[in-house]
Amino acid sequence: LLLLQAHLSTLDTVSYVTRSRRSVAEDSDVKEKPIIRSLHITSDIKYRYATTLVSSRIVNPSDKAGEAVFYVILPETAFISEFLMEVKDEVYKAHVKKKDEAKTEYDEAVQAGQSAGHVVLDTRDSNQFIVTVNIEAHGKVTFNLTYEQLLARNLGVYTNTININPQQIVEDMSVTVNIEEPFPIKDLEVFELQVSNNSMTNKPNLFAIIEEKNPNHKSVVWSPTPEEQRSGDIAGISCQFVVKYDVDRKGKEQQIILVNEGYFVHFFAPENLHPLRKHVVFVLDYSYSMRGRKREQLEEAMFKILSELDSKDCFSIVNFHGYVEAWSPTSIYSSAPRPADQPVLDGSFVIEATPTNIAAAHSYLKNYTDLGSTNIMAGLRTGLQLITVGFYFWDNYKGPPQPLIVFLTDGQPNVEMTDPNTIVNLTKSLNINNCPIFSLAFGDDADFNFLRKLSLSNHAFARKIYEAADASDQLNNFYKSISSPLLSNITFTYTPDQVDYSSRTKVDFLVFFNGSEIVVAGKINNQIKAKETIGELSGLTANGPEKYPIVIDVMSIVSVTRSTKTVGHLEKMWAYLKIQQLLDEADS
Repeated sequence: LLLLQAHLSTLDTVSYVTRSRRSVAEDSDVKEKPIIRSLHITSDIKYRYATTLVSSRIVNPSDKAGEAVFYVILPETAFISEFLMEVKDEVYKAHVKKKDEAKTEYDEAVQAGQSAGHVVLDTRDSNQFIVTVNIEAHGKVTFNLTYEQLLARNLGVYTNTININPQQIVEDMSVTVNIEEPFPIKDLEVFELQVSNNSMTNKPNLFAIIEEKNPNHKSVVWSPTPEEQRSGDIAGISCQFVVKYDVDRKGKEQQIILVNEGYFVHFFAPENLHPLRKHVVFVLDYSYSMRGRKREQLEEAMFKILSELDSKDCFSIVNFHGYVEAWSPTSIYSSAPRPADQPVLDGSFVIEATPTNIAAAHSYLKNYTDLGSTNIMAGLRTGLQLITVGFYFWDNYKGPPQPLIVFLTDGQPNVEMTDPNTIVNLTKSLNINNCPIFSLAFGDDADFNFLRKLSLSNHAFARKIYEAADASDQLNNFYKSISSPLLSNITFTYTPDQVDYSSRTKVDFLVFFNGSEIVVAGKINNQIKAKETIGELSGLTANGPEKYPIVIDVMSIVSVTRSTKTVGHLEKMWAYLKIQQLLDEADS
């Protein structure tokens, strides 16, 4: 199974060339620009796996060849699986070529007045798929771009975000989302169009129609008229169409989908467990670039986050700029030159989340004024030292808290250690307690690739925080997604004679957070019957170690024939997980 990832390297490009039946005079200024006659987007979601087809028909009304730019913004984790261009009833499929070779072919076709397409994947924003199209006089071109992704569960819902950006009014436009799940669909919502990176809205989309074919199969249809498009933006729609939903698990923590061709997908989303205690270390950038509104938004977010800590949790605060400062209610640790009697990092900096301590932390952050350069390594080193202090502090207690580091920065390192790879490698070696380090890139100046690599190397992930009016809400929502760990040290063990071990996707997970979901896929060796146990799932809960049998439920078995698409669907899901995990390993 071959999937073309949306963020290809800068060496690759996709080129399409078709022969023209007649030559056109050398290019000159074109008075009439190409027009998008239709834009149809269909997203089919089956068992959380979304396959989205973007189909656009473009015409050139001019007497001369004209060039149009068509681009699709893809979700960060999407893969392009197919790209087709239709010219004069002939369909041409994309192929990958070296950048220089593809550009040469395209330029030659343009010079001859032929219809040609040249696709470049924007290296600055890996989510933009840009198609440059040369359309011959009075010519028509249809584009069909298909991309695929597994929808991740976050804060208790799956989110399918479709970017719409024709940059002109389109006479015939529609978006259709079909959802099919093995269990009843619940909490289906369609939101008002989200514009660019501005503040997100939770208001419902009053023009979208929700159709229920049965409890397990629902559709959303949105077909804006030209007048409705003009009412939002005279230059045409540029927005995100967002659909969210969840499934009614009916008390079943596990769902296993099987097909008789040998693939399985195992979903695991427990919800009735008590949260683990946690020790959260906040490593916060207070460099000079954080002054003004960004600092205010950080303080607003920290006020909400600290206020939502459970009374049994602990927290620590590390501020970094040119040097590092760690706070406790009774003392301040600083890496700046100080008298010899300054405090050392000890258990007093592992702070219990009592109302008094939280109020004191609010006051400290509100009145913090030191700003300077960006010593990222010092901040991370101090944060990891506090994680180790926390382990020793809780050594005599049953079940030490789950450690977490939340690391936020808006810039790039410029003090002490400045090479990102060196920082990643040193941080990984210092992380002796295997603490997840979640990185937040605040604004456009943060090096997101560096932060992503840092987090992937330390059992976590990175997120972008956009500079917008709702930045504090973005920070708070991110924290909510990791605020309730339910299980740690999770392992899926499948019976070797039933599951092909070499085919399994990732089976070991450090932490499971409430509202999320773990997905494992692989190949079955033998025919499996309903109610059959195929393995065991183990993890550490708030009450100690627990084990759960992995049992096939009769409702979860999907019988198919070779003529149906289900076989390819689950195989693609398995391949998607395999590829994503291999890419994460490579990036870490």
